[in-house]
Amino acid sequence: MIFIYGGVGPFQSDVSVAGVAKAFGVRLAPDEEFEEYLRHLISDQCTGDRNEIKCRNVIILTATNITELNKQWDCLIDLTSSTGLLVLMEPFLSKQLATTLTDVETAQPLSELCLEFPDLYIGGFRKSRVGPLIISFVGKDQARIELAKQVLCQKFHPGAFSEVNCG
Repeated sequence: MIFIYGGVGPFQSDVSVAGVAKAFGVRLAPDEEFEEYLRHLISDQCTGDRNEIKCRNVIILTATNITELNKQWDCLIDLTSSTGLLVLMEPFLSKQLATTLTDVETAQPLSELCLEFPDLYIGGFRKSRVGPLIISFVGKDQARIELAKQVLCQKFHPGAFSEVNCG
């Protein structure tokens, strides 16, 4: 299992295909186009082979079964907590509402809701062609998710939505 964290860009510690390959002990063939792109991007501020990018933000878990993976994962979490290597953030929360309203009826209010709640992911999908429309709210703040649900429900007749668990 490979975890890549941090940004992707022209800095020496950013992730690249070359960096991931290097973490596995594999060497890539030189890529002249990539070298030219980096040369254009960072000019002459970087010396040496621009195709060699250091990969400092790749963590490889080498477990071969679930028990080993759980142990390695726990060690990784303990390590990151104690060293400050990674900042553990609050998990995302999600709520889903189901409705028999059409996509056309819900499109405009959902678009407005997305503008009103930019910190939330608000989207819709159907599990099947004839099934109900599922509206999904994903974010880190439970109160904001509840508020967005209330605002949406107020735009339609009572009972238009019911909470479902799509888990």
